[in-house]
Amino acid sequence: MKIESILNAQEITELAKERFKEERATDHLEGWFLAKEIMRECDEKFKEDVDSIRISKTLVEIAKRIPLWLSDYHIFAGTQDDAFARSYALINPAFSVDSFTGYCDPVAVFGDIDPIGDITRERIDDLKKYNENTKFAQALCAAYDIAGDKTSEAIFFIEQVTGHLIPDMRGALKVGVKGLKEQIKVNKAKETDEDKKVYFDAMDIALDAAVIIANRYADMAEEKAKGLEAKDKERFKLMAATLRKVPENGAENLYEAIQLFIIMWQVMCLEQTPNPYAFSVGNADRIFEPYRSKEDTGRDMTAALLKHLLVFYNVADRSWAISQNLIIGGKSNTGEDMTNPTSYALLDAYYDMNLPQPILSVKLHKNTPDKLYESLGRFLFTPGCLTPSFFNDDSVFEFLKEKNHVEPQDLENYSVAGCQEPLIMGKDNGNTTNSWLNMAKVLELCINDGKSEISGKKFGKSYEENGCKNALELLQNIRPIFYENLEEYVDQMVECANAASEAISILQVPFLSTLMDGIKTGVDTRDTKTQGTKYNGSGCLIHGLSVVADSFAAIDTLLAERPEDAERMVEALRDNFEHDPEMRQYLMKAKKYGNNIASVDKDAAEIAGKVSDMVCSKKNYLGNAFRADWASPSTHLLYGYWVGATPDGRLAREELGYGIDPLYGEAHQGLGFRIMSNMKLPFDKMNGGCASHLGINPNYFKSETMEGKGMEFKDKIMAPLFFNPKKTDGISPFYLYVNVTTPEMLRKVLANPKKYAPSGVYIMRIHGTFVNFLDLSPDIQEDIIKRLDMESTSM
Repeated sequence: MKIESILNAQEITELAKERFKEERATDHLEGWFLAKEIMRECDEKFKEDVDSIRISKTLVEIAKRIPLWLSDYHIFAGTQDDAFARSYALINPAFSVDSFTGYCDPVAVFGDIDPIGDITRERIDDLKKYNENTKFAQALCAAYDIAGDKTSEAIFFIEQVTGHLIPDMRGALKVGVKGLKEQIKVNKAKETDEDKKVYFDAMDIALDAAVIIANRYADMAEEKAKGLEAKDKERFKLMAATLRKVPENGAENLYEAIQLFIIMWQVMCLEQTPNPYAFSVGNADRIFEPYRSKEDTGRDMTAALLKHLLVFYNVADRSWAISQNLIIGGKSNTGEDMTNPTSYALLDAYYDMNLPQPILSVKLHKNTPDKLYESLGRFLFTPGCLTPSFFNDDSVFEFLKEKNHVEPQDLENYSVAGCQEPLIMGKDNGNTTNSWLNMAKVLELCINDGKSEISGKKFGKSYEENGCKNALELLQNIRPIFYENLEEYVDQMVECANAASEAISILQVPFLSTLMDGIKTGVDTRDTKTQGTKYNGSGCLIHGLSVVADSFAAIDTLLAERPEDAERMVEALRDNFEHDPEMRQYLMKAKKYGNNIASVDKDAAEIAGKVSDMVCSKKNYLGNAFRADWASPSTHLLYGYWVGATPDGRLAREELGYGIDPLYGEAHQGLGFRIMSNMKLPFDKMNGGCASHLGINPNYFKSETMEGKGMEFKDKIMAPLFFNPKKTDGISPFYLYVNVTTPEMLRKVLANPKKYAPSGVYIMRIHGTFVNFLDLSPDIQEDIIKRLDMESTSM
């Protein structure tokens, strides 16, 4: 029996929408806590086993014991709910910028669960205390100890990366767990390294968890079917039969492929509970198209089934499983367009459901068909509808090949992890959010005698230690002094980041490793001694480009026109211009990045190039290069809070520029000039990614149809930015997201959500992800409104 013989596309869609309503009504998450209790028991039960075997056996125990349930609205069994807590700061209504301290406390998650039922405060505190004393927690705390107090004011941060990978599910879909186990058996037989043989055994054990979960769901579906009639009875009977087949065996149609994919994803997330943020799907259209085509499933039915996959990615009342990216489109290694019928069915599913997760991204290239742009028009010009991120394949292929040494045959398999980080699906452990650098804070310390303007605390070198007698001499040498100091902080950051990677490597991931080259290498994905994936690196997200560039420009102006005021400027910065507003007005009038002004744009390009080279010269735990990522996923706001007033006229604690964008309010000449400034940056050096946002006024688009507006968007935005023939040196920009709205519209939504968002969902881009605007904390809502910056994109 097939799903099409039981339900039509509309009926399947109605079930998806009811399932989402049900999920959004969930206001508590404690599955992760129960899983952690099982882990604690298994630490004792399997203490004689080597770590990888203990971890695999523990995953099997979780699969056997974690509470499962099926909704009346399920088409596919499976959930991510048990892997996540209600933690993610930016969508937590209690979040405020001044409270953010990074994600460095290994037991902070225990503050995100309230007593419920028999989960008492005593149980929570007891498990927290146990986890405080684990080998992992102690190693992570030691990594932060290396940083000392430098993270206290966000000179840099480090992070133990959990998700931020793109598993390759295609092999599992094709041969199932049984086939993967056979591959493990064959490779183990050829292996001579005893440690790898043990790890092959660990992966083999871990895969059992998927079959166990599937069979438990099958039992539940069979039981549920007994109490139902007609279509509902047949639906759950089909579910049970499918779960008996997959994931143990490979899929033979689209329905089976989606069910297999969901179960594998559920177990992969359970292995890293709690909060394996930012696992991403990869090119979903290419993953599922072979199974759609086997039975030539129609577009409406394909979209309806995929709507349930999208609902799966939404966890509880605020869709807490943040930054899970799904991408479509793109070109092959030989240049052919790879959009297919599933690409368009996925777009249909996204548009109709309009869910906060998962993130939709679209690959574009010079030969992307107009049909795709036309299909995107409805997303861009429907108020409150999600808008995709855009990636330029023509540029991404080039820097991956050149900078990340990706072999030509793997280029078409790059996808996006988390917000915007390009990785090769199933082959690349990029540790993309491993480190975070705040250039603006370093500049502040250089100018202010090594002291924080915020706290007065000394973090850096004094004038004398920098070889200068006074403020004037410091400002006259600001560039070499800045770079010298920055490199010292980068070296400290790298030491801490590598220590954090060593800490997370304690928590081995044998199940994930089966989807990340482990079956071939016999090495854990997280191993810090032997490389388990074909490609490996560590990420550094770099903040403050526009602030530093504009500050250099302002300093140059001051030195040229009023060198006698050097000390006055430094004093004005120290008290946030409180007693010298005239100095701020003078600095504000200096040239600003984003207006196609040669001198300041040259500074921005030089900063981006030099700092990228600096970061990429550093080595991670395996001796591979760090990757320069010019993105700031709302951390431009968080890190800006710890930066005092700067020479560009920016006030203390105000946000930094987002990614590679001008600071809000500083690009006055409109979209054309802003794009010209942007195109001067060395994108070929941004091999970890970059981020850019445009707030677009919908009134500039005059077509009467959504398809026509999609083509206008291609001609007015994407072609000039991504495929501009005037860009003759280096590679073109490769990433963009947009919010097509105005500040006035968003203020209306906040003032009257029942009128403008009757469903309770109004999707906006926050950074590389989109979220329900109404879910966000007030600080982040205001940041989105501010950064629309309509003057900078006037046409």
